[in-house]
Amino acid sequence: MFRTAWMVRVTAGVHAERREEMIAALHEAGVIELQAVTDIDELQVLITSGRRSASVPEIAEVRSHIERAVEILASVVPEPNPIVAMFGRPPKEKASFSVVDATSVLAEAKRFTESVTEILSLHTREIAIIERMARLDEEELMLRLLLPFGIEPGWLKTSSLLEVRAGIIPDGECADIEAHLREKVPDLAMAKMVCGVGDHPTTVVAIAHPDAAQELDVVLRSLAFHEFNPETAEGSAKEGLAAVTRERDRLVEERTEIHTSLVAMAQTRLEPLRAMAEELAVMRDREDAAPLFGKTGTVTVIQGWAREKDMPKVHELCDASSGGLSFSTTTPVSGNVPVAFDHPRWLAPYGFLTAMFGMPEYGKIDPTVFLAPVLVITFGLMLGDAGYGILLALIAALLLRGAGHTPGTVRDLASVLVACGIAGTIFGLLMGSFFGDLLPRIFGETLPFTLIEPLKDPLTILIIALSIGIAHLNLGLSLAAYEHLREGKRREMLLEEGTWFCLQPCAAVLILSFFGWGAFSSTVMMAAWAGAAVSIAGIMLDKGPLGFFSITGYLGDWLSYARILALALATGGIAMMINILSGMIAGIGPVFVIVGILFAVAGHAANLVLQSLGGFIHALRLQYVEFFGRFFHAGGRAFSPFAARRTVTEWKGGNR
Repeated sequence: MFRTAWMVRVTAGVHAERREEMIAALHEAGVIELQAVTDIDELQVLITSGRRSASVPEIAEVRSHIERAVEILASVVPEPNPIVAMFGRPPKEKASFSVVDATSVLAEAKRFTESVTEILSLHTREIAIIERMARLDEEELMLRLLLPFGIEPGWLKTSSLLEVRAGIIPDGECADIEAHLREKVPDLAMAKMVCGVGDHPTTVVAIAHPDAAQELDVVLRSLAFHEFNPETAEGSAKEGLAAVTRERDRLVEERTEIHTSLVAMAQTRLEPLRAMAEELAVMRDREDAAPLFGKTGTVTVIQGWAREKDMPKVHELCDASSGGLSFSTTTPVSGNVPVAFDHPRWLAPYGFLTAMFGMPEYGKIDPTVFLAPVLVITFGLMLGDAGYGILLALIAALLLRGAGHTPGTVRDLASVLVACGIAGTIFGLLMGSFFGDLLPRIFGETLPFTLIEPLKDPLTILIIALSIGIAHLNLGLSLAAYEHLREGKRREMLLEEGTWFCLQPCAAVLILSFFGWGAFSSTVMMAAWAGAAVSIAGIMLDKGPLGFFSITGYLGDWLSYARILALALATGGIAMMINILSGMIAGIGPVFVIVGILFAVAGHAANLVLQSLGGFIHALRLQYVEFFGRFFHAGGRAFSPFAARRTVTEWKGGNR
């Protein structure tokens, strides 16, 4: 818990008869990070490297078809309410398939072939209908623009006697276009136009003798002329419009039937298809790992990393899944060892906050155990309102119940926010704040557990904040000193941490004496001056001239904890302002009472979001900047286990 998890290098082997079962068991357990066997020099002469699974392309193809079908069916299902999706309890039932290898999962997927083919076929028809309706819209526009000219669409063809052009000119003033055509159109041609209104383009119909057609085209192109090419070949434009309307109605009816069919399919087939797609994705990951394995004779060899405490589970999995036809051994770690956390259940959700800053080096101090309580306490002080704390804890609990139901960052964040909400509630009770001064303003009563009110006694809160700061900074220095002593670096410990341990009490004595806040004997004062001088000399010896900035920087880091007071005052002050304004609005008249209540609800909701976000960010900053900077060195490589990622399925296993 205080250090990263101790790792071991694992070598496991399994007979070909039970290869798939053991690999599946390890994949589902997610306890080993795989390493290519060929990367191990000692094993290169004993084994041959694995080959890419021949099933991967087929799995990828089948999966892509099923995922496309899932996407199509999901598009016709109404989008769930985002609030319900975030906070609602997901269904507990999960699908399972009796598969253990690529052959069995592909056989299982074949059961869905008919459904997938039907869904894709319906979607293809729907796409064709959509494209056809878009073409009909263009046809309708062309025919409507031709109506004023009284010509039939079939005339827009080249003949030996005349050539007819019809189209639109999108830009330009009507008078300018008319003047240009009058001046440039050749003698053996003529052009008529209907001016566009507003944003509508100008429509032009031009007729030319074949000898003048090429010259006419040059004139029209200079005006960015877009020529019509209607499908209607016979009859008038009005008759063509009627035909377009009939075809569109037929297509709309056909598309409605397709949509109805897809909706009906989604009700019964969407979830099974989604589960099958996930099962294929899991198997694809498993098959992709084949090149990392090695082989010698009939034995498949697996190499990787595992947490030392997980080895009993690894041995048990190997024995149970292989029926005794396997072995698993461990050797001491070396090289680029991955880093994993070793957290108890209550601490595990905070691990992602440490990882956001950086993974610690292997075997070094894991700061999460120190981050968690200080983060929660400082956040609670910054929020400092029982009403806000209760709401935050409830919202986080609902999030934990809904979107945070499955393992992941959302669950971890929700768990952290529950603790932060509880802390905000406790400190709110101690600081007499429940939605600001709502209780005394309405009922004339204060919270019974009130010990200190930030707005009335900010100095005490400041003292508490600075006390937390000095303790927190010295904890970081102590951890750094311990690491130096553990590594045998006594000189570094004395110069980098010992000087600060000496300087702080000496500086405290001198400051208290200077401001008259304390009286000390001459012996104590001389010792304080001597200790301060020695400490500063040590800092300068370690840092050089920049040591001066180390001193001011340490002072700045300590004063940075005053942000606890600032946010506590902001929470209470804004909440009080909301209550005052709500009361003023409600006091205008009976009708405005509801307006005042709505204003209070909206104001407190906004303040909750603002102060929770600010409190969390600033509490986390105190960890990352002021605390981690004393001892923490990032640079570790995160442990990435060979693990199946499931959300809608569960592993049942099976037989080949």
